[in-house]
Amino acid sequence: MLAFRLPVWIPARPRHAVLAAAVLLGLFSAYRYLWDDISSPIPYRSWTPTEYGGSWTLEAKSRPGWTPWSLETTKDGNADRLRKAKGYIASILSTGISSHQKIGCPSVDQGRYEALKRRRRLQLGSRRSWFFALDLRQIVDVLPTLMGSIVEVIRFLGPENCALSIVEGLSNDGTLEVLKLLQRELNDLGALYYLQTSDINSRSGDRIGKLAKLRNLALEPMMAHMGDWDHAATVVFINDVAICANDILELLHQKELQQADMTCAMDYHSLNGRLAFYDVWVSRSMNGDSFFHVPWAGDWHKAWDMFPDDEDTRSRFEARKPFQVFSCWNGATAIAAGPFLDGRLEFRRAAKNKGECGAGEPTLLCKDMWSMGYKRILVVPSISLGYGVGEGRLVKERKGYTSNWTSSEETSGLKIDWKPNPPDMVRCIPSWRTQFWKPWDHALGI
Repeated sequence: MLAFRLPVWIPARPRHAVLAAAVLLGLFSAYRYLWDDISSPIPYRSWTPTEYGGSWTLEAKSRPGWTPWSLETTKDGNADRLRKAKGYIASILSTGISSHQKIGCPSVDQGRYEALKRRRRLQLGSRRSWFFALDLRQIVDVLPTLMGSIVEVIRFLGPENCALSIVEGLSNDGTLEVLKLLQRELNDLGALYYLQTSDINSRSGDRIGKLAKLRNLALEPMMAHMGDWDHAATVVFINDVAICANDILELLHQKELQQADMTCAMDYHSLNGRLAFYDVWVSRSMNGDSFFHVPWAGDWHKAWDMFPDDEDTRSRFEARKPFQVFSCWNGATAIAAGPFLDGRLEFRRAAKNKGECGAGEPTLLCKDMWSMGYKRILVVPSISLGYGVGEGRLVKERKGYTSNWTSSEETSGLKIDWKPNPPDMVRCIPSWRTQFWKPWDHALGI
């Protein structure tokens, strides 16, 4: 009779089934909680190098049946979203009033960055110099700011010197359609533009293996035409951030000024009404530690105590002076193209079969760069980025635009005194509950 008192009658046997399902769900939730790898939160089959790797590496070319990468025709897109995309294109190409929200970027600092073009003419000759790579999904509202700034930088540096490669995946908000319409505009400018679509879903299964594959896909057009690229060229990877042209150019400027192999911005997100550094899982300072401490329970109350055990880095960060790190990414980065063009470097997942602890693909990229002798990795703290237009605007208001800092820059102590060796030990964070220290090069060469 009890069953009839319920709003909906559930027969006894199905009721047992519901109870069993609830128990299974509880066990699954507990398993997820106890699973000790942030990069792969549920059981999965690890992707192999054949699946996540780039086609250009020496190892890939040695495999039986190797075939070179080729650009496939992208999806047609939705007709209604294609019509709406025209307004986004107008906003992207306009540096003035826009019908879509932007974060309000200042104009390019011509005097500060003119030297980039001069050095390019002196050093690289006729080959292309700057390769912009992005992996984008479901971010149509960010495109007027993000793509508008990239187009502005391409115009400034010279379209004939640039290429843009974008991998779009699983968007239904118009992202693909806007990127398709951008093709003609970039071609008319004289820049190379490669657009790929992918069905890889990095939000399930082997997350890091899939992210590595998506980043490698974005690099494939450069590697397929490596003869067009000078060994001293630069790859600029940008996340789905609200970025300004001066932010991108400052990454390139500091890479040249500091003679760096890799430069990163700082990215932030809103946390309890305050802005906190975002990419803490990936980035490590030169003492091998994370930029701030995250207790084992994932408690973020220490998020505003940056570099607690590294006073030199902390002082440079607070003064907005570039500082050397072991690893970074932080929303946007400029990387030396040389190790990629040599066929030695790619994005990858951790080699757990060799005992390598779980880590993000940017951390592993930096680790591999150190092992190859590319030791000059730095963060440019004057570049502050946020995700989404609203948060991006908030970050600029509270942290300042890059030009706010560079216009009053103190040249004293600006240049980095490079440390030639990495930290002996680096904090390994396969999960917030399981953190420990490992030699920086553990599992390499095994």
